[in-house]
Order: sequence, then C-alpha cells, then structure tokens
Amino acid sequence: MPSTPRPYRVLVITPDYPPRYTGGCAFSCQLLVEGLRSRGVRTDVWAFNGDRSPGVGSEMGDTLFFRTSPTLGGLNRTAYRELRRRAPDCDIIHVYNTQQIPAAVRYGKRHGKKVTATLNNLAPVCTNPSMYVEGKCANCRPLDSLSCALRRPGPLRMRAFMPYHWMQFIWLHRLSRRADGYIALSEATRQCYLDAGYDRSLIRLIPNMYDPGQMTVSSPRPASKWKKVILYVGRLEAEKGLQVLIKAFTDLGEGNVLYIVGKGNYEPQLKRLTNELGLEGRVIFTGFMEKEEIGRYYDMADVFVHPALWPEPFPRTILEALSHRLPMLVSDSGSSAAILGKAALSFSNGDDKDLALKLQLLLDDDDLRHLTVKAGEEVLHRFHPETVMAQVLDFYDSLFS
Repeated sequence: MPSTPRPYRVLVITPDYPPRYTGGCAFSCQLLVEGLRSRGVRTDVWAFNGDRSPGVGSEMGDTLFFRTSPTLGGLNRTAYRELRRRAPDCDIIHVYNTQQIPAAVRYGKRHGKKVTATLNNLAPVCTNPSMYVEGKCANCRPLDSLSCALRRPGPLRMRAFMPYHWMQFIWLHRLSRRADGYIALSEATRQCYLDAGYDRSLIRLIPNMYDPGQMTVSSPRPASKWKKVILYVGRLEAEKGLQVLIKAFTDLGEGNVLYIVGKGNYEPQLKRLTNELGLEGRVIFTGFMEKEEIGRYYDMADVFVHPALWPEPFPRTILEALSHRLPMLVSDSGSSAAILGKAALSFSNGDDKDLALKLQLLLDDDDLRHLTVKAGEEVLHRFHPETVMAQVLDFYDSLFS
C-alpha cells in the first residue's frame, strides 16, 4: 500500500469507538481510520464515548477520548466546545455516526474546513426508525415526526424523553443538510436521505469493508447439545426486529436454540416476551460481549438471522457472518437483502410466520445452506478494504475539486 502522505489531514469525530463501544459502527469507524493512516493520510480521532483512557498518539494521528452525552444536544455542545478550544489542524472533519454533524458544520463553516459524514443511521431524518417505511415517509412533516417520536417503543423513561428528543431532532435535521459531502453505505440509505431533501450530488455510495482479521477457514462446527444453533448479534432495540425473530422461533421444533448477543434499551421487553412464550432456556440472552468473544458464537452457529424492521444502512454483522461462512436469513427491509443477493434468504419485513417458514427451510436443507455460503464468498470480495478505501480517498479528493 502506498505510504506517500496525502495533501490533506482528517479529523474523525464519533460517539462510538473502541475500546469502549456500543455497536458495530465503532469497528467500521476504526477500520476506516486504520485504512487512512496506512495510506498516508494523517488522521486524528476524537471519540465522545465516555472512555477515560489516556489518549493514544502515533506518527499518523492521535486518538483522544471525551465525555459522552445521552442527548443529541449534549453530544454537539461537547464536540463544538472541544473544536473551539483545540482548533484542530485538519482539512476535513469526518463525522462518523451522524449525530454530531451540527457541531462539525457550525465549526467547519467558520474555519474553512470541509465537513463530511458517513450516513450509517437515520438520526437526522427519522425520530422512530422502527416505523420507517421506505417511500411512504418521503413527505414527513415536523408534526408527523413528533407523532412518530411519541410512539417509539421502549422503557417509560425513554418515551417520556421523546418530546425533548424531537426538538433536538428538528435542529439536527436542519443543520445536517449543510455538510460538504456524505457517504451512504447502501442505496437504500441514500434513498432515505434523498427523500428527506438532501442534495443528490453530495451523496456518494461507498459500502462498509470487511475486517481481514475476522476471516475464517472452513471447518466443522463445534459439538453442541442442540440440533441447530440460530444466532443474532447486535444492539437490542425495537427497530432491530428481535421481537419478530422470537415469535418466529416458537414455530421451530424442540432441540434448537437462539442466541441473542448484545445489549440495548429493548432488552427487558424482549425477555418478557420470551417468558410469555415459554421459551426460557431456548432463547438465551448473552449480554454484551467483546469482539473476540463474539467469534465463538459465530463459530458454533448454523444460521445467522438479521430481522431488522428499519432500512438499516449496512449492518456490520452481515460482513462478520460472511467472514465466518454462515448461511443467513435477513429482512427484506433496507440494504441487507440487496447486498447479499444469493448469499442469503430474505423474509417479509415484520412477518414472523414468513421468517419461521424461511428459517425452517434453511435449517432443513443442507444443500441450500451450502449454496448460500458459496455465494457469500463472492459477495464478500466486493467489500475488500483495498476496494473500499480507494473509493473513500477518491471521495475526499472530490471535496477539493
């Protein structure tokens, strides 16, 4: 890889970054940073994740940690304050995770910095992703977004916070459209932002890349007392569709197990549903796990399921499942089904009966599972770091043309 320094310096701002992280986007961001530094781009990282670790310095960039905030306003106030105080020596401010675009835009416009963002969620365009319907939400008005916010599922304390969240959303929605460019991880995400009024010419389609360190060779699954092991990895939120997966699991025969790896605000409701359906001991919540531990669950699984209700931009976990040579079943909402093609079966979004039918088909048919895994090898090749990083650098170059 070339190591000639690029003519610009990058500052990445994110609320989610290892070693203290909440989701897969933290590792996507880390892969981006490592890819930039290894290709001669001086890249600093400011992680507003509450990590109290000391900063880490290197020849190609420093990584600093700051306090976090549970609110959009808090994240932006903290970021803007640090930007003003530290006056970073950079040409590009790259926001990874959208929530802090307003702080970057406000500072960047005043100090001649190019501002870009990776659109890996719908925070600037939707207050309730679990209710987002592709195409139908194109003309969402402010009062519509308030109504959706008030109907967002979750604990009572979270729902009581929604009116304040909505007021911050309106501000985020307005300022986020003033960046110099955007990276959409999938066509589905690009369309969501176009429907919300974003400039088509400013949005570049660049997917996630896989982590070469997670590639595994084909090997027999470890011995298990269960007939088949079904796996979900990710945050436990309403929009992730786990309630649909748990209901579908009731239609499968005895002797199978569903492992749910992760944590989130919707966990109490999911555990309550599991108990109501009499699935204790067959649906197992592992809680939060470090990246290295999760690999063990991928290795023991027979099928990976991603049941998202919302048009998720590009789930990092589908790349992880491909790297572990797992057959997959995904919702037809968002990008997953289009990205995977023949490497997965898809079911109708939110339909637990269709999910159960497709899952049983995949579990029963060895040949079908083998075909999806073989197709997955071809799919994974498209997301090689060399290919994706070349697109990122070309995008950065275009900001100055």
